[in-house]
Amino acid sequence: MTTALLIRNPVARHRLDDLALTAVLDVARNAGWTIDDVATEREGHATALARDAAQRGVDVVVVHGGDGMLNEAANGLAGTAAALAVLRGGTANIWAKETRTPKDPIAAMRAITRGVTRLIDLGRANGRFFVLMCGAGLDAKIVPRVGPRSKRWLGPVSYIIAGVTTALTTRPWTCDVRIDGAEPERSLYWMVAGNTRSYGGIAEITHTAIADDGELEIALMRRGGPLRLLADGVRLLRKRHPRSPNVRYTRARSVDIATPGIPLQVDGEPAGETPVRIEAAPLALRVIVPAGVASPLFRRPPE
Repeated sequence: MTTALLIRNPVARHRLDDLALTAVLDVARNAGWTIDDVATEREGHATALARDAAQRGVDVVVVHGGDGMLNEAANGLAGTAAALAVLRGGTANIWAKETRTPKDPIAAMRAITRGVTRLIDLGRANGRFFVLMCGAGLDAKIVPRVGPRSKRWLGPVSYIIAGVTTALTTRPWTCDVRIDGAEPERSLYWMVAGNTRSYGGIAEITHTAIADDGELEIALMRRGGPLRLLADGVRLLRKRHPRSPNVRYTRARSVDIATPGIPLQVDGEPAGETPVRIEAAPLALRVIVPAGVASPLFRRPPE
């Protein structure tokens, strides 16, 4: 018998009402699962709840919320036998979209109970795990400027609005960035280390990332400015961004940024500043995804 815990964010953008919650739990129980549910009470609470569930031998932790909730739960489950699954409830829901998890929570829970278990990599930045990506520079300056109310009402558009003025006023950092210990990059405007492909549900910046290959895909933009941003944006929309002379694309196991004071974000949440070591944590997390999904994120077969 499968044991499970549903961790839900009561203030998520698309939070579950009582009727939907009952229906979701009924789907799991009708599939033969034993499932309890609990609501988070504060930031970081999902990490503690997920870690406790794993220590108690719970088989599956299902989170209902956004990518921030997913990140918290992953930090509680990394390296354990428990598997992580997700019901969409937040702003971007990138992992759910990339794994083709249904938008409707009842259909999603049905897909989870019939799903397959996979082992995936995580990224890690100064000890904090991430499922999707770590950003340094521009986007990490934008993230703290998007408040909960803006995200709830405007969704991904809230990041675009906050990003326009930030992009035009941000200057590149003179820095020391070493990718897998190679000769350093000396200028950084924006860097994304991606474990997955979609960025904000809008575009695939780290467009060849594989979630179970033991590496991260790195996209490092050296310079900013309106003309460069416009040119690189057009290349991105036309899927020709690897050709940009302003962006370095590579795959790596680790990135070290020694220069202090560059802001960081992981999975869309603020994560302090550099210095930082960003590294892949191979096959560190079990996840449940819908069966039969032919996602380019996966190379290994399901467990």
